[in-house]
Amino acid sequence: MKITKENAVAQVQSSISSIFSKEDVINLINSIEVGSSIKITPIDIARAIDKTVDSLERNSQDLLNYTDIEFSISYDNRIEVDNVGLDFDYIREALENNFSDFAEEDYFDSDEKELEEIKRIEEDNQ
Repeated sequence: MKITKENAVAQVQSSISSIFSKEDVINLINSIEVGSSIKITPIDIARAIDKTVDSLERNSQDLLNYTDIEFSISYDNRIEVDNVGLDFDYIREALENNFSDFAEEDYFDSDEKELEEIKRIEEDNQ
């Protein structure tokens, strides 16, 4: 069962106090943001894909893992390439660089802010 922010505040207000004061818990619940304001359009995705492909094309020599290339000798003593390894870390980095623009700016900071708020509340109650 999902609980709304308003129901959570009402339950805290009607409950018995514990280590945290009701005001601390209500402030923490009220600080929770609901939903996201970021809208990603198909044009944004196409642009990020184009930027990634352009980056990979400009640096195509970085895509291959030259230590993993496998050769064989075939008919008429021709050297053939059997397998070429790709540098997936490089590809992942190119994707992350071009798609990280879609992440909320404070996404990674929000967990740290929550932890700091909880620590502050704990210190205030000691």
